[in-house]
Amino acid sequence: MSAVDVVDRGGREIVVFLSGDIDESISARLHEAVDRVATLERIGGLQHAIVDMHRVTALGDAGVEFLRELTERGREAGFTVSFASMTGPAHRAVEAAGWTFFEPSPPLS
Repeated sequence: MSAVDVVDRGGREIVVFLSGDIDESISARLHEAVDRVATLERIGGLQHAIVDMHRVTALGDAGVEFLRELTERGREAGFTVSFASMTGPAHRAVEAAGWTFFEPSPPLS
């Protein structure tokens, strides 16, 4: 079963939990989630949303479009979007869509 859950963590952050196959079958729920995150960010004055993908079994075109739409909405509204706990299928789909991930080494003291 696929799910999209938007959780307001009490003024700290907004987390979108994705699970299952994120595809066209839940496209409407994905668009609703973008609107809900934007509303919560505006009301709460927060500046960060996290998309948790630790239960994603497949990330289709609709899922990638959701991530793009949320990221773009964040740019327009002034909040950042981070991806967290990505499964292999989610990570591969996101990289195939053009996102790159790297973490620079900390400077030597």
